[in-house]
Amino acid sequence: MPLERRFKVQGHTLAALEWGDAGGLPVLALHGWLDNAGSFERLAPLLAGCRVVALDLAGHGFSDFRSEDSGYLLWQDVGDAIEVADRLGWTRFSLIGHSRGAAIATLVAGTFPERIERLVLIEGGLPLIDPPDAAPARLAEALVRKRELAGRTGRVFAGRERAIEERVAGFSKVERETAEILARRSLRAVPGGWVWHADQRLKAPSELRFTPDQVRAFVTRVTAPVLMFRATESPFNRSPEYDEIVPLFRSLRVVRLAGGHHFHLEGAEHAIAAEIRRFFALD
Repeated sequence: MPLERRFKVQGHTLAALEWGDAGGLPVLALHGWLDNAGSFERLAPLLAGCRVVALDLAGHGFSDFRSEDSGYLLWQDVGDAIEVADRLGWTRFSLIGHSRGAAIATLVAGTFPERIERLVLIEGGLPLIDPPDAAPARLAEALVRKRELAGRTGRVFAGRERAIEERVAGFSKVERETAEILARRSLRAVPGGWVWHADQRLKAPSELRFTPDQVRAFVTRVTAPVLMFRATESPFNRSPEYDEIVPLFRSLRVVRLAGGHHFHLEGAEHAIAAEIRRFFALD
Protein backbone atom coordinates (compact mmCIF):
# COMPACT_ATOMS: atom_id res chain seq x y z
CA MET A 1 0.00 0.00 0.00
CA PRO A 2 1.28 3.49 -0.76
CA LEU A 3 2.07 5.95 2.00
CA GLU A 4 -0.06 9.10 2.26
CA ARG A 5 2.07 12.26 2.40
CA ARG A 6 1.40 15.97 2.93
CA PHE A 7 3.68 18.88 2.00
CA LYS A 8 3.21 22.52 3.00
CA VAL A 9 4.40 24.68 0.11
CA GLN A 10 3.87 28.37 -0.60
CA GLY A 11 1.00 28.67 1.86
CA HIS A 12 -1.00 25.63 0.73
CA THR A 13 -0.88 21.90 1.36
CA LEU A 14 -0.22 19.34 -1.37
CA ALA A 15 -1.21 15.72 -0.83
CA ALA A 16 0.76 12.84 -2.29
CA LEU A 17 1.12 9.08 -2.48
CA GLU A 18 4.51 7.43 -2.00
CA TRP A 19 5.63 3.99 -3.21
CA GLY A 20 8.95 2.20 -2.74
CA ASP A 21 11.83 2.22 -0.30
CA ALA A 22 13.35 5.39 1.12
CA GLY A 23 16.67 4.45 -0.49
CA GLY A 24 15.26 4.00 -3.98
CA LEU A 25 15.91 6.27 -6.93
CA PRO A 26 13.98 9.50 -6.28
CA VAL A 27 11.11 10.00 -8.73
CA LEU A 28 8.46 12.73 -8.63
CA ALA A 29 5.27 11.86 -10.56
CA LEU A 30 2.84 14.47 -11.90
CA HIS A 31 -0.67 13.57 -13.09
CA GLY A 32 -2.87 14.99 -15.81
CA TRP A 33 -5.68 17.55 -15.88
CA LEU A 34 -8.52 16.77 -13.43
CA ASP A 35 -6.86 13.46 -12.45
CA ASN A 36 -4.94 12.88 -9.21
CA ALA A 37 -2.03 10.91 -7.72
CA GLY A 38 -4.04 7.71 -8.19
CA SER A 39 -3.14 8.03 -11.87
CA PHE A 40 0.09 6.17 -10.98
CA GLU A 41 -1.52 3.46 -8.82
CA ARG A 42 -0.84 0.70 -11.34
CA LEU A 43 2.50 1.93 -12.69
CA ALA A 44 4.40 3.02 -9.57
CA PRO A 45 4.37 -0.37 -7.76
CA LEU A 46 6.02 -1.91 -10.84
CA LEU A 47 9.04 0.41 -10.59
CA ALA A 48 11.11 -1.67 -8.18
CA GLY A 49 14.19 0.21 -7.04
CA CYS A 50 12.45 3.59 -7.18
CA ARG A 51 10.96 5.82 -4.53
CA VAL A 52 7.98 7.33 -6.34
CA VAL A 53 6.19 10.33 -4.85
CA ALA A 54 3.06 11.18 -6.85
CA LEU A 55 1.48 14.55 -6.11
CA ASP A 56 -2.12 15.62 -6.11
CA LEU A 57 -1.38 18.87 -7.92
CA ALA A 58 -2.96 22.03 -6.50
CA GLY A 59 -6.73 22.05 -6.99
CA HIS A 60 -6.89 18.27 -7.45
CA GLY A 61 -7.48 15.25 -5.23
CA PHE A 62 -6.75 15.89 -1.55
CA SER A 63 -4.59 18.97 -2.20
CA ASP A 64 -5.66 22.52 -1.38
CA PHE A 65 -7.18 24.84 -3.93
CA ARG A 66 -5.13 27.91 -4.80
CA SER A 67 -6.21 31.19 -3.21
CA GLU A 68 -9.03 33.24 -4.70
CA ASP A 69 -6.58 35.79 -6.14
CA SER A 70 -4.49 33.09 -7.81
CA GLY A 71 -5.01 30.65 -10.66
CA TYR A 72 -3.63 27.52 -12.28
CA LEU A 73 -0.78 28.50 -14.56
CA LEU A 74 1.75 25.77 -15.28
CA TRP A 75 4.70 27.68 -13.89
CA GLN A 76 3.03 27.70 -10.48
CA ASP A 77 3.10 23.89 -10.56
CA VAL A 78 6.79 24.06 -11.51
CA GLY A 79 7.43 25.97 -8.30
CA ASP A 80 5.38 23.47 -6.29
CA ALA A 81 7.29 20.51 -7.75
CA ILE A 82 10.67 21.98 -6.88
CA GLU A 83 9.56 22.89 -3.37
CA VAL A 84 8.32 19.34 -2.75
CA ALA A 85 11.65 17.97 -4.00
CA ASP A 86 13.40 20.31 -1.56
CA ARG A 87 11.19 19.10 1.30
CA LEU A 88 12.18 15.54 0.39
CA GLY A 89 15.88 16.48 0.39
CA TRP A 90 16.28 15.60 -3.30
CA THR A 91 19.09 17.58 -4.93
CA ARG A 92 18.69 15.56 -8.14
CA PHE A 93 15.69 13.45 -9.08
CA SER A 94 13.76 12.06 -12.03
CA LEU A 95 10.33 13.05 -13.24
CA ILE A 96 7.39 11.07 -14.61
CA GLY A 97 4.53 13.11 -16.01
CA HIS A 98 1.25 12.24 -17.68
CA SER A 99 -0.55 14.65 -20.02
CA ARG A 100 -0.67 18.07 -18.29
CA GLY A 101 1.76 16.66 -15.74
CA ALA A 102 4.15 15.80 -18.59
CA ALA A 103 4.05 19.41 -19.76
CA ILE A 104 4.83 20.55 -16.22
CA ALA A 105 7.68 18.01 -16.03
CA THR A 106 9.24 19.40 -19.21
CA LEU A 107 9.05 22.93 -17.81
CA VAL A 108 10.68 21.77 -14.56
CA ALA A 109 13.47 20.05 -16.49
CA GLY A 110 14.02 23.12 -18.69
CA THR A 111 13.92 25.57 -15.79
CA PHE A 112 16.16 23.56 -13.45
CA PRO A 113 18.15 21.24 -15.76
CA GLU A 114 20.81 20.68 -13.10
CA ARG A 115 18.20 19.09 -10.81
CA ILE A 116 16.72 16.49 -13.21
CA GLU A 117 18.33 13.09 -13.73
CA ARG A 118 15.85 11.58 -16.21
CA LEU A 119 12.55 12.68 -17.72
CA VAL A 120 9.66 10.32 -18.54
CA LEU A 121 6.77 11.81 -20.51
CA ILE A 122 3.55 9.80 -20.86
CA GLU A 123 1.02 11.10 -23.36
CA GLY A 124 2.24 14.66 -23.29
CA GLY A 125 5.31 16.79 -22.81
CA LEU A 126 4.58 20.23 -24.23
CA PRO A 127 2.42 22.99 -22.77
CA LEU A 128 -0.40 24.39 -24.88
CA ILE A 129 1.00 26.84 -27.40
CA ASP A 130 -0.31 30.10 -28.87
CA PRO A 131 1.17 32.52 -31.40
CA PRO A 132 2.11 35.83 -29.77
CA ASP A 133 -0.75 37.76 -31.38
CA ALA A 134 -3.32 35.44 -29.71
CA ALA A 135 -2.40 36.67 -26.22
CA PRO A 136 -4.91 39.57 -25.85
CA ALA A 137 -7.95 37.51 -26.85
CA ARG A 138 -6.71 34.58 -24.75
CA LEU A 139 -6.41 36.80 -21.67
CA ALA A 140 -9.88 38.29 -22.16
CA GLU A 141 -11.46 34.85 -22.59
CA ALA A 142 -9.66 33.45 -19.55
CA LEU A 143 -10.55 36.32 -17.22
CA VAL A 144 -14.22 36.18 -18.15
CA ARG A 145 -14.37 32.40 -17.74
CA LYS A 146 -12.43 32.45 -14.49
CA ARG A 147 -14.94 34.93 -13.04
CA GLU A 148 -17.82 32.70 -14.13
CA LEU A 149 -16.27 29.66 -12.43
CA ALA A 150 -15.22 31.35 -9.18
CA GLY A 151 -16.91 29.80 -6.17
CA ARG A 152 -18.63 27.06 -8.14
CA THR A 153 -18.59 23.43 -7.19
CA GLY A 154 -18.76 20.62 -9.70
CA ARG A 155 -21.96 19.10 -10.97
CA VAL A 156 -23.79 17.10 -8.30
CA PHE A 157 -24.83 13.60 -9.36
CA ALA A 158 -27.74 11.95 -7.59
CA GLY A 159 -25.89 8.62 -7.32
CA ARG A 160 -22.29 7.48 -7.20
CA GLU A 161 -22.85 5.17 -10.16
CA ARG A 162 -24.01 8.07 -12.31
CA ALA A 163 -20.90 10.07 -11.37
CA ILE A 164 -18.65 7.18 -12.36
CA GLU A 165 -20.47 6.80 -15.68
CA GLU A 166 -19.95 10.48 -16.37
CA ARG A 167 -16.18 10.15 -15.89
CA VAL A 168 -16.06 7.03 -18.08
CA ALA A 169 -17.65 8.95 -20.96
CA GLY A 170 -16.12 12.32 -20.10
CA PHE A 171 -13.67 14.75 -21.69
CA SER A 172 -11.00 12.03 -21.88
CA LYS A 173 -12.76 8.67 -22.01
CA VAL A 174 -11.51 6.05 -19.54
CA GLU A 175 -12.39 2.51 -18.57
CA ARG A 176 -14.63 1.98 -15.58
CA GLU A 177 -11.80 0.60 -13.42
CA THR A 178 -9.77 3.72 -14.18
CA ALA A 179 -12.66 5.95 -13.12
CA GLU A 180 -12.94 3.97 -9.88
CA ILE A 181 -9.23 4.48 -9.16
CA LEU A 182 -9.47 8.22 -9.74
CA ALA A 183 -12.68 8.38 -7.69
CA ARG A 184 -10.83 7.33 -4.52
CA ARG A 185 -9.21 10.75 -4.28
CA SER A 186 -11.63 12.94 -6.23
CA LEU A 187 -15.23 11.77 -5.83
CA ARG A 188 -16.90 13.20 -2.72
CA ALA A 189 -20.28 12.74 -1.08
CA VAL A 190 -22.10 16.07 -0.70
CA PRO A 191 -25.65 17.05 0.26
CA GLY A 192 -27.84 15.78 -2.56
CA GLY A 193 -25.39 13.33 -4.08
CA TRP A 194 -21.82 13.06 -5.35
CA VAL A 195 -19.39 15.53 -6.93
CA TRP A 196 -16.05 15.22 -8.69
CA HIS A 197 -13.94 17.37 -6.41
CA ALA A 198 -11.57 19.76 -8.19
CA ASP A 199 -11.24 23.52 -8.34
CA GLN A 200 -13.61 24.55 -11.12
CA ARG A 201 -11.18 27.31 -12.14
CA LEU A 202 -9.07 24.54 -13.66
CA LYS A 203 -11.69 24.43 -16.42
CA ALA A 204 -10.94 27.99 -17.50
CA PRO A 205 -8.42 28.54 -20.30
CA SER A 206 -4.98 29.75 -19.23
CA GLU A 207 -4.59 33.50 -18.98
CA LEU A 208 -1.37 33.17 -20.96
CA ARG A 209 0.08 30.37 -23.07
CA PHE A 210 3.68 29.95 -24.11
CA THR A 211 4.67 30.90 -27.65
CA PRO A 212 6.34 28.35 -29.94
CA ASP A 213 9.72 30.03 -29.46
CA GLN A 214 9.36 29.93 -25.67
CA VAL A 215 8.52 26.22 -25.70
CA ARG A 216 11.52 25.53 -27.95
CA ALA A 217 13.69 27.39 -25.44
CA PHE A 218 12.54 25.15 -22.56
CA VAL A 219 12.91 21.94 -24.59
CA THR A 220 16.41 22.76 -25.83
CA ARG A 221 17.50 23.61 -22.28
CA VAL A 222 16.60 20.11 -21.00
CA THR A 223 19.81 18.16 -20.44
CA ALA A 224 18.24 15.01 -18.95
CA PRO A 225 17.65 12.01 -21.22
CA VAL A 226 13.99 11.81 -22.22
CA LEU A 227 11.76 8.74 -22.60
CA MET A 228 8.42 9.58 -24.22
CA PHE A 229 5.43 7.25 -24.47
CA ARG A 230 2.80 7.84 -27.14
CA ALA A 231 -0.44 5.88 -27.41
CA THR A 232 -1.79 4.70 -30.74
CA GLU A 233 -5.01 6.58 -29.94
CA SER A 234 -3.18 9.66 -28.64
CA PRO A 235 -4.79 13.09 -29.12
CA PHE A 236 -1.28 14.33 -29.90
CA ASN A 237 -0.78 12.12 -32.96
CA ARG A 238 -2.10 14.90 -35.17
CA SER A 239 -0.24 17.74 -33.46
CA PRO A 240 2.24 19.65 -35.64
CA GLU A 241 3.79 21.15 -32.49
CA TYR A 242 4.74 17.67 -31.29
CA ASP A 243 6.15 16.71 -34.68
CA GLU A 244 8.26 19.88 -34.81
CA ILE A 245 9.34 20.57 -31.22
CA VAL A 246 9.65 17.14 -29.53
CA PRO A 247 12.66 16.14 -31.70
CA LEU A 248 14.54 19.12 -30.21
CA PHE A 249 15.13 17.23 -26.95
CA ARG A 250 18.87 16.46 -26.85
CA SER A 251 18.48 12.79 -25.92
CA LEU A 252 15.09 11.36 -26.82
CA ARG A 253 13.56 7.93 -27.20
CA VAL A 254 9.91 7.64 -28.24
CA VAL A 255 7.99 4.43 -27.51
CA ARG A 256 4.61 3.89 -29.15
CA LEU A 257 2.20 1.45 -27.52
CA ALA A 258 -1.38 0.40 -28.18
CA GLY A 259 -4.03 2.19 -26.16
CA GLY A 260 -5.63 5.49 -25.36
CA HIS A 261 -4.68 8.58 -23.39
CA HIS A 262 -4.72 6.75 -20.01
CA PHE A 263 -2.97 3.61 -21.23
CA HIS A 264 -0.62 3.67 -18.21
CA LEU A 265 -3.75 2.72 -16.21
CA GLU A 266 -5.42 0.57 -18.82
CA GLY A 267 -3.24 -2.36 -19.78
CA ALA A 268 0.06 -0.86 -20.92
CA GLU A 269 1.46 -0.33 -17.42
CA HIS A 270 3.71 -3.43 -17.49
CA ALA A 271 5.24 -2.51 -20.85
CA ILE A 272 5.71 1.10 -19.72
CA ALA A 273 7.28 0.00 -16.43
CA ALA A 274 9.71 -2.34 -18.21
CA GLU A 275 10.85 0.50 -20.47
CA ILE A 276 11.23 2.88 -17.52
CA ARG A 277 13.27 0.37 -15.50
CA ARG A 278 15.67 -0.04 -18.43
CA PHE A 279 15.79 3.73 -18.88
CA PHE A 280 16.64 4.14 -15.19
CA ALA A 281 19.27 1.35 -15.51
CA LEU A 282 17.44 -0.77 -12.94
CA ASP A 283 17.31 -3.92 -15.14
